Amino acid sequence: MKNRLKIAVFSMAIIALQANEVEKPTPKVDSIDVAEYIKCYPAIKQIEMRDNWLKDHKMGEWQFTGDITAKDKTVVSPQVGTNYGYSWFNISKEPVVITMPKYDKYYSLSIFDMNHFIEVKVMPTKPVVIRLPHQKSPIEGAEEIVLQTYQGLAFSRQVIADNTKEVMKLAKEITIEGGGGDFPFVMPSFDKDVASAGVKKIAQWLRKHKDSSRFFVSPYEGGRYMDRAAGVMGGQLGIQSRYVQYGVIGHTNGKDSYEYTIPKDGLIRNDKGYWTFTIYNAKDHYLIPNKGNKYHISSYNAKANADGTYTIRINQEGKGDNALPTNGVEFYALFRVYEPVSDIKFPTLENISK
Repeated sequence: MKNRLKIAVFSMAIIALQANEVEKPTPKVDSIDVAEYIKCYPAIKQIEMRDNWLKDHKMGEWQFTGDITAKDKTVVSPQVGTNYGYSWFNISKEPVVITMPKYDKYYSLSIFDMNHFIEVKVMPTKPVVIRLPHQKSPIEGAEEIVLQTYQGLAFSRQVIADNTKEVMKLAKEITIEGGGGDFPFVMPSFDKDVASAGVKKIAQWLRKHKDSSRFFVSPYEGGRYMDRAAGVMGGQLGIQSRYVQYGVIGHTNGKDSYEYTIPKDGLIRNDKGYWTFTIYNAKDHYLIPNKGNKYHISSYNAKANADGTYTIRINQEGKGDNALPTNGVEFYALFRVYEPVSDIKFPTLENISK
């Protein structure tokens, strides 16, 4: 698919990608200008993403990724087993109405304004109206999201659990109507030295502070400018920790064998949620190619143990139940939990080769 957007998650892999840029010395610049750049950084990255997307698409239309395999080299640390949908819109003329078809597995709609503030609707059963404060909803009884910017991004997620055809058929039923505005989003300009200094400060903050509950917020939750900038650098399109939390397993030797035992209870707070476990090549941050196209295990397709727990097996050949192959390469992993409990405790990876 043309011009897929890069999906970055808050992980050690993304931080590593910033290392070369961070260590470059930066000339002296006005601290006020740098502070202003940091404040504007989420909007700067939103504009970059929007303009890249508009090269091949129009405001108010949907683009869907379909399932992702190791052949896809445009997505860093991708979440396998999810169909992502993108639609940028402009509501300066009138509100936008989005409808999603009913689905028996996890799906959600995230709305990002141009400052990367987020509102999320999990498995909505009613139309979602996106409007400005002075606009009235065109639909009575709809779920409403009020933005403070004319433009924004609608970002949908649909779980794929060995049912790609069903999901892609349902994706065609996701609609977006209204909008049609053309008012711009005005962004100040910054010189290269200011931008470089700002990026360095954001990256330094990101390395020291990894509390994603502060990074991704709605306009009603506040949040520091630096925290929000760090969240965008570490994982643009990341959402609030009450909707998803990430368990990160750092760079690990791919020649050994491992087990990751997921408890029966204590991770997900309601029956809407699910978990998914994915491994990635530590060298290039992409999926590890393998003959069986096995890249992740989720609660939708995992085989449970007799006691209700689940054991993920990671080894060179991908042998065993719920197994993922490393092909012997160094890897890292992300364990994602949607609709997590507030005091989530992530399991630890056990090396069973020793």
